[in-house]
Amino acid sequence: MTASPLRRTLLRGRTLRYTLRRNKRTRRPGLEVCKRDGLVVSVPWRAREETIPELIHTYADWLVKKLDAYDCWDGPWVREYATGTELLVLGRPRRLKFKALAAGARGFRAELDLDHLTFHMAPERILDPAPVVEKYLRDLARDHLVTRTEYWAERVGKAPKRVIIGERTTRWGSCSPSSTISYCYRLIMAPPEAIDSIITHELCHLRHFDHSHRFWKLLDEVYPPHRLWREWLNEHEDELIV
Repeated sequence: MTASPLRRTLLRGRTLRYTLRRNKRTRRPGLEVCKRDGLVVSVPWRAREETIPELIHTYADWLVKKLDAYDCWDGPWVREYATGTELLVLGRPRRLKFKALAAGARGFRAELDLDHLTFHMAPERILDPAPVVEKYLRDLARDHLVTRTEYWAERVGKAPKRVIIGERTTRWGSCSPSSTISYCYRLIMAPPEAIDSIITHELCHLRHFDHSHRFWKLLDEVYPPHRLWREWLNEHEDELIV
């Protein structure tokens, strides 16, 4: 599958920017809208690009409602980082602060308290702090998710052979037949209870690699509020974007 630079078209007199993805496995074109990616048009590998505006206009009513709801007419949403910007960390909004280290300093230092997340970094990095913020969240996710996985593994009675922290776009977590559990690092932005709902879900798959009655019974026993926090993740997914 390949993604191209943003395309432009007019929809109801407004400029719309969208991402075109060509996929060798796709037989029919598809449209998907979310705050993170904006409008994504998926088409078969050899589809003619001239047919896409017609496809978009066919679903104009639906698209306008979605694009307005997510405010993504201009394409993928990009978070802007500046002092005073709020960022969720472990489910709590923290106001960002950026402070300059001495000239020539390398690396960065982060301080997290109840209301603020303060970064000390080289002056030139303050102009584009996004990579530093992302690295901090990845490192924090690695520490927290691995620790909580170890904690819950004792209660499930089964531990994974490996835990991977990375970027996932479709699921917060997954469990492979080889007993590897993978998490999306952005999960660290969710409340601890929501994080535990994903961790226990994946650990229970080590006992039952399916969604059978036995799996749900085990998950209900291990973490009774899992459905409540899964709903929270579904409702707040668009807030957990870096």
